[in-house]
Amino acid sequence: MFTLDGSCWLTPGEQEEAISMLVNGGLINWDNKRSLPLKSGGTTDIYVNLRLMRSQPDMIRSLARFFENPLRRLRVDRFVEVPEAVSLMAGVISANTGIPAVTIREEAKAGRVVKGKIIGDLNPGERVAIVDDVITDGASKIPALTTLRSVAAEVAAIVLMVDRQQGWKKKLAEAGFGNVNVWAGMTLHDVRKFLVANGLMQRCDQGVEAKNPIIVALDGRNWEEILPLVDQLRTTGCILKVNDLLVDQGIANLLPNLSVYGRVMADLKCHDIGNTVANTCRRLRACPPWAVTVHASGGKKMIQAARDELAGTPTRILAVTVLTSIDPDTCEEIYVRQSLEQVLKLAEIANAAGVHGFVCSPQEVKPLRERYSDKDIVVAGIRSPGKDAQDQERVGTSKGAMDGGSSHIVMGRQILGASDPVAELFRVLNKELSIEIEQ
Repeated sequence: MFTLDGSCWLTPGEQEEAISMLVNGGLINWDNKRSLPLKSGGTTDIYVNLRLMRSQPDMIRSLARFFENPLRRLRVDRFVEVPEAVSLMAGVISANTGIPAVTIREEAKAGRVVKGKIIGDLNPGERVAIVDDVITDGASKIPALTTLRSVAAEVAAIVLMVDRQQGWKKKLAEAGFGNVNVWAGMTLHDVRKFLVANGLMQRCDQGVEAKNPIIVALDGRNWEEILPLVDQLRTTGCILKVNDLLVDQGIANLLPNLSVYGRVMADLKCHDIGNTVANTCRRLRACPPWAVTVHASGGKKMIQAARDELAGTPTRILAVTVLTSIDPDTCEEIYVRQSLEQVLKLAEIANAAGVHGFVCSPQEVKPLRERYSDKDIVVAGIRSPGKDAQDQERVGTSKGAMDGGSSHIVMGRQILGASDPVAELFRVLNKELSIEIEQ
C-alpha cells in the first residue's frame, strides 16, 4: 500500500506550472501588507481562491488533471469533495480516473429530497480521500472527518492543492484526528517563493529594511516552527539569524527558502584551518546571505580565506570577538585578558584581514565604534530593561547599544518567547529605539 513521506505531490516544476496558471487565472491574490482576510480569522499576504474558476472551463480541466495523480497513487475506493471549493472539479476528476466521488455537506439540508450530509454511496471499510483546495488550521475538514468516522470509512489522506502551514496539525489532533495524513501539492511558502522570485511580490520594502536594526535569532526552532513567525516578520525588515537551523536544514536548502522572508545572517562562527573555512563559505555562494560570522580568534589568514571565497558577493564577513556568554573569570582563563582588551585585540586582527564588521557585547560597542567608524558592529546580548539575562553574562539594552554606536542588535528569546513576537519587535522599535515602521 502506498504511504506518504511528507513531500508534496507536485514536483517543483509542476508547482511552478500550477502557480503560474493560478496567477494568470486570477485565482491567487497577494498583498505585501498582509491585509487579506482569512475565513479562520486574521489576515494574510496570499489568498488562494479556486472558487473563482467557475467561468474558466480550461482552468477546471487543468486543475483536475493535477489532482488525478495523487488519488491514483493513494489507491482509494472513493474520494470525498468538500463543497464548495472543488465541487467544479469533482466530476472531471471522477470521469478521468474512474474513481467515484462522494459529497459531504457540513450541515444536512432541510426540505430537500436528499436531506442527509452524504450525497453518493459510502460503505464501511472503504478507503477514501478528502479533496479540497487549501488547509489553514484544519477546522473546515473536521465535519467531513467526523462523518467518515461515523460510517467506519478509512481516510487515506486529505488531498489539497495548497497547505497554508498554519496550525492544522494541532487542530486535527485536538479533534481526535491526529493520525490523518494531509498531502498537498504545494505549500503557501512555495507560492510565496514563486511570487517573490518572479518580482510579483516584494520580500520587503528596502527602505523599511534599512530602518530596522534588529536581528532576530531563530535558535532552537525547526523549520515548521519558525515558518509562521518569519512569515509575519517578513514585512518588518528585520534580519534573520540562523545557526543550528542551518545544520538541521542544510545550507543549500535553508538559505534560498529563508531568504524569501528577509536578509539572512548565517551565524556559522567559522573557526578552523583556512581551507576548511573557505570550503564552508563556498557553500554560501549559491545563495549569498547578508552576512556570515567567523571567529576572529582564528587569525588573519583564516579570516582572509573566508573573505576571498566570498569576494564579489554581497555577503558581509563579521568577526566574532568575545562571546557574550563569557564572564570576566572565563575571559582571563581563555585569553589571559579582560574582555574589552581582548575584544579590541581581536578586532585589530580582523580589521587587518579585511572584515566588514564585528560582533561584540554591549560593553565593547562604544570603544569599537570610536576606532572603526566605517564598520558594521553587531551587538549581541540585548535585553529590554528588567529582562532576565539568562545564560548571557555581558548584556545591555537596545537603546544603550544603539546609542553606543551599534549598527545592528541581536534579540532572540525575548522576541521568540513573546506571546506576539511581531508586536514585541515593534514595541522595541517604537518604544525603546523611537524607530517608526508602519505595521
